[in-house]
Amino acid sequence: MNTHYHPTAGATLKNGRYAVLRKLGEGITAVTWLVNDKSITDNRLRYFAAKILSAEATAEPHGPARERDMLQAIADSSEQEGHDYVPDLCDSFNEGPHLCLILPLYSTSVASLCHSGPHKCLPVYMVRSIIHMTLHALQLLHNLKIVHTDVRPDNILFTNARFSFVPDLENLFRTTLHTTVLRFRLIGFGHAEWLNRTPSRTTLCPPALRPPEVILSYGFGTAVDIWAIGCLAFELLVGRRLFHPEDDGDDWTNEEDHLAKMQQLTGQHFTADVLTRAKNGVKYLNPNGHLARIPELIPVSIEQAMRNYNIPGLAEEDIQESADFIRACLELDDRKRPTAEELLEYSFAKKAWLCH
Repeated sequence: MNTHYHPTAGATLKNGRYAVLRKLGEGITAVTWLVNDKSITDNRLRYFAAKILSAEATAEPHGPARERDMLQAIADSSEQEGHDYVPDLCDSFNEGPHLCLILPLYSTSVASLCHSGPHKCLPVYMVRSIIHMTLHALQLLHNLKIVHTDVRPDNILFTNARFSFVPDLENLFRTTLHTTVLRFRLIGFGHAEWLNRTPSRTTLCPPALRPPEVILSYGFGTAVDIWAIGCLAFELLVGRRLFHPEDDGDDWTNEEDHLAKMQQLTGQHFTADVLTRAKNGVKYLNPNGHLARIPELIPVSIEQAMRNYNIPGLAEEDIQESADFIRACLELDDRKRPTAEELLEYSFAKKAWLCH
């Protein structure tokens, strides 16, 4: 049970500086409000999003301070490449038992736009841009020793677009080369972790984005976000999650099915080096690196998995380039995955339609 901030009519924050206008969204540990900074005279610049943590989340040891410190580290890196694709912390303070984070007001999420499309996916040109900008964001975060752990469509927001009318959405989905320059920012640092510190939680990453090293417990690092980028690219292109594991009662568990699907899509098995590091290896794998309870796997290439959805406008060249990119992200050995900087050199990311 979380005790959230509940404003009364005419409520303000920080001794009257911020007027609380209306709720923008609500999560388990925080509620985000639209606020008006009364110290700013320009009406176009005075609106912000106030993320107000629950009393319980604020009281959690190291939790709120971790998110605030990360956002502050990002704010202090304004001269570094990638800063344009992460949020700016404008202010932070405590309002009674609640930590308040004041952030810029952005537009709709990539997830919301996907749900509006006819196939729950996005045009290739837009996916390339989203991936390109998110990689720049991760490049900065990883240089700052921050692991995001939650790179998904809900946490990527448009920063220069307002989609209020159906025609706007239809134009985006219908156009193959759109003239509007789209900008995105990676948000959602509530579950982020410092790279050089012990993770604050025992369960990392949403289930669908969970990489093998988290399931088998053989490491934690920036490669977690690289795995998620591969999952993100697939989901945005075809409108379906890359992994949706299921248990089968007594025959296998959710985790075993997840590991099986990883091997089916990549054609890889877990190497001797991984087995040596995997604390949970004996729970799922035999000494050869294969699943003990699911010995027979049916290989399915990433290319074929994409073709199976018959997405209009997804050309064979796009499938090949995106599959090469996704395959690199899904290297089972976390130490062999490319960095965000290296992924920016892949043709799938380099062909992003950007205008600076």
